[in-house]
Amino acid sequence: MNGPALRPGDIAHQSMEGVYVALSYAVSYVGSVTTLELLHRRTGSRGWYNWSLLIGSAISMGSIAIWGMHFIGNRAIILDYGTENHQLIYNSKFTALSFFLPIMVLLSAYLFIGADEEVSKVRVSIGGTTAGLAVVLMHYLGQFGISNYTSVYKVPFVIGSVIVAIVASNVALLIFFVLRSQWAGTWWKRVCCSFVLAGAVSGMHWLATVGTSYRLRNAALPNNTLDRKQTVIVVGTLCLFTCTCLLAYAIAIGAKARNMQSKIRKVTLSTVIFDPDGHLMVSTSGSLPTEVITDTLNVFLDQEFSREHPVFLWFYRASRSWVSVKDFMSGMQQHLRTIDLSKIGTADQSNLNVIFRELLCVAAKKLSEQLRQPVESLGVLYDEVLHTRHTRGRGSIPTGPSDVENLRKVANGRGQTLFVYQQVSKEEAARLQSHGYRFAGVKLAIDVVARSLQLPRDELMIHLQNMRDSSGPESILEPGVHIGFFAVRANIDGGFEVLVQSRQPNLIPSVQIPVHALADGMKLALQSFHGMTLSKVLEELGTFSTGSEETFLDDMRASFWALTKAYPDSFWMDAVFSSIPISMACRSGDDDLEHSTAQMFVFRSVVPIHQRELSDGIKLSPFEFFTTQQRTFSTSRDHEVFARQAHTEFSGLSERYLRVPKPAFLLPKLARFVRLSRRPTTAEKTLVENPFANIMISQAVDVHSAKTSMDAHELDSMRTTGAAVVVREVEEPTWVEEHFQLLMDRTRPT
Repeated sequence: MNGPALRPGDIAHQSMEGVYVALSYAVSYVGSVTTLELLHRRTGSRGWYNWSLLIGSAISMGSIAIWGMHFIGNRAIILDYGTENHQLIYNSKFTALSFFLPIMVLLSAYLFIGADEEVSKVRVSIGGTTAGLAVVLMHYLGQFGISNYTSVYKVPFVIGSVIVAIVASNVALLIFFVLRSQWAGTWWKRVCCSFVLAGAVSGMHWLATVGTSYRLRNAALPNNTLDRKQTVIVVGTLCLFTCTCLLAYAIAIGAKARNMQSKIRKVTLSTVIFDPDGHLMVSTSGSLPTEVITDTLNVFLDQEFSREHPVFLWFYRASRSWVSVKDFMSGMQQHLRTIDLSKIGTADQSNLNVIFRELLCVAAKKLSEQLRQPVESLGVLYDEVLHTRHTRGRGSIPTGPSDVENLRKVANGRGQTLFVYQQVSKEEAARLQSHGYRFAGVKLAIDVVARSLQLPRDELMIHLQNMRDSSGPESILEPGVHIGFFAVRANIDGGFEVLVQSRQPNLIPSVQIPVHALADGMKLALQSFHGMTLSKVLEELGTFSTGSEETFLDDMRASFWALTKAYPDSFWMDAVFSSIPISMACRSGDDDLEHSTAQMFVFRSVVPIHQRELSDGIKLSPFEFFTTQQRTFSTSRDHEVFARQAHTEFSGLSERYLRVPKPAFLLPKLARFVRLSRRPTTAEKTLVENPFANIMISQAVDVHSAKTSMDAHELDSMRTTGAAVVVREVEEPTWVEEHFQLLMDRTRPT
């Protein structure tokens, strides 16, 4: 339909083309969802990773969601009944300015809001208001760039469009930033927020458009103008590019998810890192940094892989003394590249155990490289092995502790996960955030982490809480004199277990007597109770008096009663007292002392195997594992022995596989003479021919058959004496093994 001829100064008739109205909203939505996805991936305010995401989100919102939506939306406006030469034409300079200006405003808004998990609502409101004003600013700057018409505005519509832009932007950003820590993996919530954010842009635009009329100008058009076809091509190209990037991103995320699903069917090593506030470090997808150890665990196992397995015990010690093995990890990695793990047999279990150790160390090395930190800062190994539960359909693999065959069939759908954990400083947390990690509350992150590891949520929560509690100061005795319970119980599956503290499982139940050192009279008082049961000792303490030592006896009586109150199990009353002090590692109160010890007097007991109910303060720990824990205190001298054993085991591999070839600058005859003049020794030949030559497998003490020279005074060697500063090649028995032998000697038939 043609109307009267339009003359300069006349208001043009206008109508809308519905297809472009819908297309403009779609363009705004694409830009909005890209923006929120990029903002969601930010983990902090430092590092090129976070800055690239911040700039990318500002560009996506400013150029696609706002600028692209505006010009596609204006394409829907039909002026003067569709007369071709009377449609909107834009000044290219103002069009370019309207492109960059909102990007800069949005960049400042997102930068002001920040990327912390605990977002200030005031800061988000200010940032949301700024983002809304950026939408308004771009719209009216773009309108000012129309070359052939003058825009005529109705004030109520202008005010309404500003309110819509600010309110909708605030709602979308407030919901997104305040709750985003809960959204790792929940893409549909970001999709919903994107609808609101795109509605803020489109709502403002169309409300302003309804209140805008166009008066034809009389002036000649400038040369640098863009017609609506050219504008649509430019905007469409930008949108197509963004969609392509989103598609590539979705494919990459899908591949990452599939990779994680394959990892959980293998033996993996994951790192658990807490900041000083107890927040858990996760990747932007909500999972823990993880490396595969092996997918052929059944090749290496001669028994169930648990915290009682010799390789696990070795790695437990290695994680508390990374400096002992870090120099050999590159050699281990080179050695593993020469081995086809799928063709390894089980003829030589000692060699398989060494290879398994190498796999564990190499996984730790890769994990430290993934975190961009030295391996000695990786943390310590958690004392449990968790079994993943990959399910097919509704069925799941059973999880009974005796189901050894299923535990070994890792490649058939079920894997195992080991954890190393630590607590980092605020500075280190900020560095990790700059590399693309984020810290979230454990309760907020647990659902996504549990799904990614295929672990039960409640079970994983308990383990994470244990790791968080253990990541603080070391659980170790204070200097002084202690009274404790040492009790063992036979395990129905074989071996023995030790009763330990629930919250400090590397320590036996104990209390400290308020004395710094024992005088001769105090020692005599303790010796008088030797061989008595706890009930008898408490009875004697009610009447016993030694004059000047009466205060000490009162303190000891109070300590004994405190011990029975803290651990109110009836079987303690039959425990037998030993007056021979045990020298144990303790917290050093003097920085000049390299090592420090505490004295422990114990009541020994063998708990009946039918005793199942224990008080809340104690639990059972495998004997071999508890013994290993006694060697891993920070003040233990056993670290030196472990380092020498590790050097004996793996230095040959490093020398062989990391040997740097010497330059061949000698003449052939001279080179032959040098080789002949230095004939390799027998040991060197053996090392070259067999990389496992000279390997000294660390040996566990057989507590069932170990011989001892203890006399009637129970071990003079256990008396408190000054430790000689010597380098030991073989580890001495721990106090646990010695006292266990005493228990077995007493219970063994005559």
